[in-house]
Amino acid sequence: MIEQLKGFCLQGRERIYPGSEGSVTANTAVVEMKTPELREGEILAKTLYTGICGSDNSAALGKPNFDWVERPRIIGHEFSAEILELGPGDHDGLKVGDRFTPLAMLGCQDEDCPACSVAKWNLCPEKQIIGFHRNGGFGQQVVLESDRVVPLMKGLSPQQGALVEPLSVVVNALYHKCHIKPGDDVVVTGCGIIGLMSAELAKAAGARVLVTGIAHDRDIRLKKAGEQGFITIEVSPENTLAQQLKAGIEDADGIPFGTNGQVDLLIECSGVPQVLSEAISVVRPEGDICVIATYPKEVAINATHLTRTSLNMRGSMGSCREDYRVAQKLMVTGVFPADAYIDAYDFKDITQAFEDSIGANNVKAVVKMN
Repeated sequence: MIEQLKGFCLQGRERIYPGSEGSVTANTAVVEMKTPELREGEILAKTLYTGICGSDNSAALGKPNFDWVERPRIIGHEFSAEILELGPGDHDGLKVGDRFTPLAMLGCQDEDCPACSVAKWNLCPEKQIIGFHRNGGFGQQVVLESDRVVPLMKGLSPQQGALVEPLSVVVNALYHKCHIKPGDDVVVTGCGIIGLMSAELAKAAGARVLVTGIAHDRDIRLKKAGEQGFITIEVSPENTLAQQLKAGIEDADGIPFGTNGQVDLLIECSGVPQVLSEAISVVRPEGDICVIATYPKEVAINATHLTRTSLNMRGSMGSCREDYRVAQKLMVTGVFPADAYIDAYDFKDITQAFEDSIGANNVKAVVKMN
């Protein structure tokens, strides 16, 4: 039993710019915490492993698109945990000792809600996100609604369990919003974990995949992408994706990638407005653009070009229970090689884990919480 529980807490709202003076984790602190008394339908769990999400980093940096998160808040929504106690009410067969990963988003569950009525809590306008609306997985214990519980599949380790939620987001995007066919040429813009997961699932669907990054990504994230068999390029305002595709890109066997500077599908994972603006110029007529990223400001799009080329641009928000099941199956069967992407940290080094993650100096930080 833990004598004194600790958690990694979002506290401040200061706008922090990585690379400037000062700490990138100035808005956060490791704090002592207490777990509240369990209410109807809630459980108490011991967190096992928690992953750092790009949205956690954005909140820590005080980005304006995360101003809505109340402070103080124990953040974290990508985690595995073990049930310690069941609160009052029915828990649909759950028992102490069960290991699980939680649904990050819980809908209002009103039968008149267009999203909740079809079990798509991720699209509910009143959804509650663990780690943002209530304390989450960067506490050594967590209280949450038992409705969120998704049992870990046999063969999946608790450490791998911390990657189920982000992989489920990619499952939702690629399997429901894209039309990937064997032989397609696919660009993934951004080489964070969502981008790398997208690349893996596109490759598994039979596509040839190119992953973009910036110069800072060369030795870590783009290097990992190259090791996994993807074409990689560095992009910059002076050497854009569109320019490089037009000039000609070849794969490792010397076969041209794309046709006349255009590709079949672009999956946008960078969150950089200019990248999304550029995207419609590099996708062939009637091709697909899938947007998984979120943005700190409005993005300008050439809508007339979108119309005249009959492009399909679709956004994808979060995931639902079935996506979690598929994500686990993909890891257990080795379709997604989870262990290849994990950078492991102990809880005592959690601040360093966030600094490395914000600085893009790791691939996917996963913290052992206890």
